[in-house]
Amino acid sequence: MTSVTSDLVRGRDAFRTVHVGALALCAIMLPWSKAFLSIAQLLLIANWLVEGVVRKNVKGRFLRAFTEAPSLVFISFFLLHVVGLLWTSDLGWGMDLVRILLPVLAFGAVLGASSRLLRDEFRTVLLFGAWSVVASTLVCLIAHEGLAGDYRSLSLFISHIRLTLLLCLAIMVFLLDRGGPRWFRIAGYAASLWSLFFIDRLGSIQGYVILLVIAAVFLWRWAASRGGPFGRGLQAALVVVPVLALLGLWREVDARYELPDPTIIQRFERTAGGEKYVHDITDPQKENGHHVWMYVAPLELERTWNRRSARYYHTHDDKGHPVWSTLVRYMASKGLRKDSMGVASLSDADIRAIEHGVTNAYPDRWGGLSARFDEVVLELQQYRAKGAADGHSVTMRIEYLKAGWRIARAHPLFGVGTGDTELAFQGEYERMGSKLSAPWRHRAHNEYLTLWISFGLIGLGWSVFTWWFPAWRLGAWGRPLFIAWAIIFGVSCLTDDTIETQVGATFFAFYYTLLVFAAPKEGDGPSTASSRALG
Repeated sequence: MTSVTSDLVRGRDAFRTVHVGALALCAIMLPWSKAFLSIAQLLLIANWLVEGVVRKNVKGRFLRAFTEAPSLVFISFFLLHVVGLLWTSDLGWGMDLVRILLPVLAFGAVLGASSRLLRDEFRTVLLFGAWSVVASTLVCLIAHEGLAGDYRSLSLFISHIRLTLLLCLAIMVFLLDRGGPRWFRIAGYAASLWSLFFIDRLGSIQGYVILLVIAAVFLWRWAASRGGPFGRGLQAALVVVPVLALLGLWREVDARYELPDPTIIQRFERTAGGEKYVHDITDPQKENGHHVWMYVAPLELERTWNRRSARYYHTHDDKGHPVWSTLVRYMASKGLRKDSMGVASLSDADIRAIEHGVTNAYPDRWGGLSARFDEVVLELQQYRAKGAADGHSVTMRIEYLKAGWRIARAHPLFGVGTGDTELAFQGEYERMGSKLSAPWRHRAHNEYLTLWISFGLIGLGWSVFTWWFPAWRLGAWGRPLFIAWAIIFGVSCLTDDTIETQVGATFFAFYYTLLVFAAPKEGDGPSTASSRALG
């Protein structure tokens, strides 16, 4: 009898250890590997089922997961996508999305029917995840051989958009952590600064918006707790300052829309070789202050370029853009005229850079958030002047929203079904005569609009309810870390279909259930210094 009891105790400890370890492994693998992330989820599920068999309460576990209101409501978000297959014609696309959303079912059932973590366990999982994200950025930087170049290529393992979300969460984990020795917390603060720096290097405007919204919400809550004239004044400032900042931003964008002066092109009309220059005075595009499409001699450019490079003028560079376009932009950034003499003045290093897709001759000036802002301004200028959006993430999203809004209005109540969003968008692009070329005709890049298109207003409303209700019922909306995570996820859904990729869906399902279903309640855990952790 003693032996049996001892085995059960050891078994209980082992199951708990594997449960916490699998959660930590999920957090660790999110920024690294989809394959190992899937293995971690399978380990979590298998441990939960085997423990149920050993404890002889498998039925009770499933009953808790699928009958208790918070977990059932959360899981119903997955079930909504299954039901949406009933009015879907493209079942292949729909089933693929259902597969991607399996983490909602897995984490919702397992964590919804499991006991909450102790404070030290919870803190361990969160910190493993945060430090793993930081470690992944260091590996990315080493493998990338520096910070110069395309910001997207800085993220080697997952999308730079998902990496930004994980970095924002890591910052909040480090800042809100109150456990462990002082040196460890200081290291976390240093890691927060590094994460902020890397967000800047990724050129993520979204990342800065997320962090600013989090800061504003926390300041608002603090001001409300203070009360009095100071608190009310601070709350008023939190409303007025963003409005003024947006107005200033708009004026800055508008001021940069400067067309070339047509009077300057009268004196120099031909190249030294006799070709007549082409000038586009309707295009405001600039590189380093020089208008790009002025003084262009296309025949000389093509002839001279083909002598300098094995990458022909009408092919594509390493980033998939036309060589001639990259060449013209690069020469403009150096203040050169786009003719045979200009090409001849380029060094061999310049030629290689153009072949690699570099559009600016001074990459040290072309990096980080300021460069991304300049790029967005350029996109908006091109869209305003030419209606051109191909390959430009911001202006393409404008086209996506136009098409998506038209689809949503045409299917207001029940949508087009789980799998027919792609078909609906392709049909709408044809009907509206979009200038987007076929390779760039994607879906909404707005999760709220995608849910409306898929399931109508009824489905959109229910989806938002499945996100809000469990957190409200279990008190998560009063916890700072959950509030921060909710802002990160909510803002990301404005510019991306966050849950329609494996990493995005896992980021949503894992951290939602961890922070809502598994987070320790007040007073849980050992009364040690390290228990003053994230909760």
